[in-house]
Amino acid sequence: TIGTAGYGQQRGAYGAQGGFPQQPQFGQPQYTDGGYGSAVGQTPAVAYHASGPKKKKPKLRGSLSISADPSISGTLLDFGIRDDLTLLEGYNPQEFNVRQTEGTPSDGLVIDSIYTANNSIDNVNSSQGEHFDDFGFESSQTSNVLFEDAWSIPINIKGGLEYILNDRTTVFANGGYTSADGQSRTVSTVDATIYREDTAQVFDGDLAPDGLPTVSVAFVPNQRIASFQQNFSDLEQYDLEVGARHYFNPVVKSEGYRTVTPFVGASVGLSHVNAVDIAASQTQGFYDRLFDGQTEDLYFDIPTNTTSTRVYDSEWLPQGQLNVGAEWQITPGFALAAETGLKVQGSREYADFTNAAGETVSGASGDTNISIPLTLRGSINF
Repeated sequence: TIGTAGYGQQRGAYGAQGGFPQQPQFGQPQYTDGGYGSAVGQTPAVAYHASGPKKKKPKLRGSLSISADPSISGTLLDFGIRDDLTLLEGYNPQEFNVRQTEGTPSDGLVIDSIYTANNSIDNVNSSQGEHFDDFGFESSQTSNVLFEDAWSIPINIKGGLEYILNDRTTVFANGGYTSADGQSRTVSTVDATIYREDTAQVFDGDLAPDGLPTVSVAFVPNQRIASFQQNFSDLEQYDLEVGARHYFNPVVKSEGYRTVTPFVGASVGLSHVNAVDIAASQTQGFYDRLFDGQTEDLYFDIPTNTTSTRVYDSEWLPQGQLNVGAEWQITPGFALAAETGLKVQGSREYADFTNAAGETVSGASGDTNISIPLTLRGSINF
C-alpha cells in the first residue's frame, strides 16, 4: 500500500512538467531499451521489482530534414546599380523597319509601304521614310529582378546532430545543401507607335510614271515592339548552422509516447553560394503584323552573343533563422516535426563591372534575401 501511494505521488509531481517531446509523460521515470519508456500501464510491483542497471534517457539524436525556401523580399539584380545589364543600350528600332511593295508598273499602280516604330511623326514630306531615321521609341521599362524571379523555389536537404540538454531545451548543429533551377526573366520592354507610310505611284500605258506619287500615313499607338530577357544560372548552396530549440507543454498528450509538442527555435550559420551568371536574349516584333492587328506569330528571336555575364562571384554569406513548429513523438525513438519561420541571408557583393558611363565599379552590394522556409524534419535517438 505504501509503495503504491508513493508511486502515485511521484507520477503526479512529474506529470505536471512540460517540455521535450521524447519524454512522453513529461518526467515519468520509466526508461526502456527502446528510448523513452511507455510503461504507463505497468503496476507498481512490476516497477519496483525490476532489477539490473538503471536505464538512461538518450541525450543525442540525429535529424534529417527537407525544406522549401521561397524568398519573399530582396532584389538579386538591381539595374540602378548594374545599369550595364538593362540591354537597352544601343537598341535602335529602325533596324527592324519593314518594307513591302505591291503591284508593278504593268499593273498601272505600285504601292510602296514602309512600317516603322517611332515616338512621333513630324515633317512627313518624303516618300522614302528618311524622316523616321532619327526618331526613338515612345517608352521603355526595366524591372529589377527579385530572388523569387531568378530561381525556382529552392529546395534544401539538411542533416545533423541534436543534443538534449534537459526536458525543455536542445541544441543542434546541421549541414545542408540547397539547389534551385535558374529562370528566364523579362527585364526590359520597349513600346512605340507603329507607322505605315504608303507611297502610291500611277503608271501610264508606256509604263512611265503618271504624275507625282501620293503619300499617306497611318499609325497604331502603344505597341510592344521589343523585350529583353535574362536567363539565370542555377543556384547551388552549402549551409552550416548551429542553434537551439525550446519546447513548451504538449498540445496533444495521449497515453504512451504519442505527444505533440510546440517549440520555438533559432539558428545562425554560414552559406556558401555559387557564382551567378546570366545570358541575354531579345524578342523583336514584326512591325507589319503588329500594325495589321494579327494575333499570332507577332515576334521573333534575335540572335545574341552566347557569352554569359558574371553578376556575382561565389562567396560565403552569413545567415540566421527563427522558427516555430510542433513535434510529434511517433515512437519512443522517432519524432517528426513541421516548422516554419523567417530566414535572413546576408547581401552578396556584385562582381566588378563597367557601368553604362564606362566607369569600373568594385564592391557594390546587392540586397539581403529574406525567405520563409517550410520544413519537415525527422529525428531518431542514438
